[in-house]
Amino acid sequence: MISTLGAGRVPTDLEKFRAPRTRGFSRLGRRAWLHGVLAPIAPLVGSILGLFFAWVTRAPNARSSVGIPSRSLLVVILFSLLVFAPVCSYFLAFAPDWSYAYLVDSEHLPSTVDLGLVLLNVTAVPAGFLIGWHQARARSKNAVARLGFVLALGALLFVALTIRRLGVDASYAQYHGDFGTRPLAGSPLGYAILWMNFVLVGATAWTAHCLRRIALHE
Repeated sequence: MISTLGAGRVPTDLEKFRAPRTRGFSRLGRRAWLHGVLAPIAPLVGSILGLFFAWVTRAPNARSSVGIPSRSLLVVILFSLLVFAPVCSYFLAFAPDWSYAYLVDSEHLPSTVDLGLVLLNVTAVPAGFLIGWHQARARSKNAVARLGFVLALGALLFVALTIRRLGVDASYAQYHGDFGTRPLAGSPLGYAILWMNFVLVGATAWTAHCLRRIALHE
């Protein structure tokens, strides 16, 4: 019976569930900036955003202000609590293996690791803001830019090393077993990443606008 079907062979159960390698995977891999906030670099991204907010706040009168503006700090804390931390926590909760770039099996990680990352993400933006404020006040705005560049370089290096992994939607077992994987483009996770990026970018722009107005009126 099998010989009448030609020279083909009977696929195994593993191959039936194996997703094809498509060009969409490689195209998405080149667009690393579209990826969501990854767990290992989320604190770096939060610190960069905090430094950016400090630069925006200090821009109008970098030398005239003495203390940290409480209203600006409150805005930054609200941004961290209501936007940045929830975005990072979403991927930890619903796509943990992808969030760790399939480097570790999230099922074998203790819950304290995720809890520690959530706390780091909550404090990263305000901490970056305070560091950037003191750096700009003690030295210059260039010090804030240099620190932000170093943090961004570390985050981009991690993305560059894991870029092929990030173009796949799967679990840890599926990725390393090479079955059940599918390209990130067009998957529910891919759409979630696009939406979360839209929310994060929009909220960052609005927060920077509010901080600028507060700084101009103080």
